[in-house]
Amino acid sequence: MPVRHGDWGVIVLAIAVRAVAILVLQSHTVPNSTYEHGAIAANLLAGRGFSIRFLGAEGPTSQQAPLYPFLVAGAYALGGVATPRALLMLQMGQAALGGMLAFVVLKLAREVAPESPRWAWLAGAIAAWHPTLVYAATHVQAALLAATLLTATVASGFRAGRTGHGRDAVATGMLLAALTLTDPILALALPGVGWAVVQGQGPRRAARPVALVAMTAALGVTPWTVRNALVHGELVPIKSTFGYAFWQGNCAMSEGTDKVVRASVERALRRGQGGLRGVNRALWAARHEAGYLDDIALTAADYRMLGSVPELERSRRLFRRALDDLGAEPGRYLRLCLRRFRYFWLFDETNPKTRNALYRGSHLALTVMAALGWLLSGPGSRWRLGPTVLTAALIATFHTCTIVSARFHIPLEPLMALWAAAGIAGVRLHLPGPAVVQPRRQTTSKPSGSTTGSPKVTRTSSRGGPPEPRGDQEGRTTPVIRTLVNG
Repeated sequence: MPVRHGDWGVIVLAIAVRAVAILVLQSHTVPNSTYEHGAIAANLLAGRGFSIRFLGAEGPTSQQAPLYPFLVAGAYALGGVATPRALLMLQMGQAALGGMLAFVVLKLAREVAPESPRWAWLAGAIAAWHPTLVYAATHVQAALLAATLLTATVASGFRAGRTGHGRDAVATGMLLAALTLTDPILALALPGVGWAVVQGQGPRRAARPVALVAMTAALGVTPWTVRNALVHGELVPIKSTFGYAFWQGNCAMSEGTDKVVRASVERALRRGQGGLRGVNRALWAARHEAGYLDDIALTAADYRMLGSVPELERSRRLFRRALDDLGAEPGRYLRLCLRRFRYFWLFDETNPKTRNALYRGSHLALTVMAALGWLLSGPGSRWRLGPTVLTAALIATFHTCTIVSARFHIPLEPLMALWAAAGIAGVRLHLPGPAVVQPRRQTTSKPSGSTTGSPKVTRTSSRGGPPEPRGDQEGRTTPVIRTLVNG
């Protein structure tokens, strides 16, 4: 994917904003900020393999998807295990990844509406500047990598639909595999990718590229699935923790997330010093004070019991416990789902970091702009954006039904930037229409090599202009309404 000359301004801006945030906030100096990814990375370098202490036992694990912990391990190998130097290197790498995120947002916008460069630049600028996407670069978490890969996967799906080339479908499948190995929930992007291919190729011609996408993605995750089968003795496609996560979000003591609401969190927030660095320190202190639901919902006896069984059985037992809790209080699950829906699209009130005014203001602004942008962009634009909306809806629905956290929203924010930019740019694409066949006039003579008797394919510009000869559509980028008319 070549970078256009005008794109460099947006890309450099995205990198620079994140680098400044990293240097100002100094999150790489905050202790205990790497969580499970850091623990697995340290074990990898210590020769203990992909392992962690989880629910009362230590050993080989599938508690996390593999891609991001290996990246953290790379930073540890260069800068020392969990040292500020290593974390600074990791976060600066994530600043560069922010530039890649802005670039793939530009590519996605151009695949959706190549005739509207203003839309692409606005979407890229929103992705470059949006505070939660910038702040994500200062954390040791997979969210920013997931956001970049999700956007790239959807953009590649649109490209595969436009060109119909097998190599573009394979590239899309490779991106989907990397995305799944970063966060398996985001594999729910596959239906949206399939729709993007159908938009470009039509239902019948789309079957082959969609199958190539799915098969390539399946092949890409197979080595990790085989590793899991060898470790656990049963099929684990990526992660082993669905039951555990469901228990965190739905047990009797849960608020719908994995966080704990404590009065001491408010006191930690009030102790913050002035300046952005002081505010960031206070947010981290409050986050550590809040802890996890496990801290209050699991007893020492629970940990001994869970530690005595294999990892998958731990997750299954907690899943059954959550179902028992929900069964004892009919109607509670629906209330939790409604609460999680609100937390996902507005504010996760159990997370101290979402209580910050800048977070809430920017998050609400993007949500409102995205909703209005999608509504105001017209039916044709909404149709073209449909694959991105389907992707976001499936991911949001999964989290609504299981567990929610502020970081789960980050992968969808580049797609929301695209919707918001559509409204600001005033993009109006036309809906595709049905094909029409008109009989060809018969002629008394024809020059050698003519194609009399065959209909000629023409296309109507999506901007409403006159028909243009269709010819070879490979490499063309304008969404069209195809008709068959007289030659």
